[in-house]
Amino acid sequence: MAAAALALLCLVPVAVPEADAQTWRGELQGGGEIVVEPGSHRALRQQNGRTRQLWDGVHRLEDGSTVTVRDGVAVPTQDMYRAWRRDAAPEPVHAQDWCKQLMRKTCGFDDACDNAGACLQARSLFAEAQRERRERRITQGPGADIDLAPTATAERCRAALSEPEFPACESLAQGGDSRCRELVLRVCGADNSCADTQACDAARQLLHLETEERLALDDPGSLSGTGRKCMEAMHNDFFTPCSP
Repeated sequence: MAAAALALLCLVPVAVPEADAQTWRGELQGGGEIVVEPGSHRALRQQNGRTRQLWDGVHRLEDGSTVTVRDGVAVPTQDMYRAWRRDAAPEPVHAQDWCKQLMRKTCGFDDACDNAGACLQARSLFAEAQRERRERRITQGPGADIDLAPTATAERCRAALSEPEFPACESLAQGGDSRCRELVLRVCGADNSCADTQACDAARQLLHLETEERLALDDPGSLSGTGRKCMEAMHNDFFTPCSP
């Protein structure tokens, strides 16, 4: 009965809202486009001017990646989360934020890599960015928007975030206050015996996004948006516990 109902649903055209900047889209192998809404995560297929509900299963895209649909809802991928986060209202960029992220990345949330060379360099850049910011306040006055214009050192930190000379501290992978790390352990297994499952791959993508968010938070231990999604995922049937 459920399979028949789903098949019928796939044949019925579905109304889709006008193109939205937050809607994620991907080209399907074999033709057509998958459309995933940011709020409901409802998965639709658009082809030849027609829109239909996308059937449950694993769908391969033109770029070789896959999208899993369960009960008509897409399991969010890292690319989807990035697209939705990018389309959100941008937050002000403060002159020292990139250096703070670099320092947390190289030193670790718990300063486990405090004596590493990359950490020491990052701390030096952070201090220099703060000094430049103080000097700008003195020269431009308290009314100037000094926080919205990155300094030369801040730009250097921004570039360093993607340079191999500034590797991430190994402690970041351990999770610390991570909510998504618990999800990874649940679905991948303590010994990674379920590492090749779709649920494990999705959980690891969420963990990666959560880490990126925590690098930018004033308090890395506070709950991030992706961390909240991981807590909700603990009660989602897709993320079932690993049972090798």
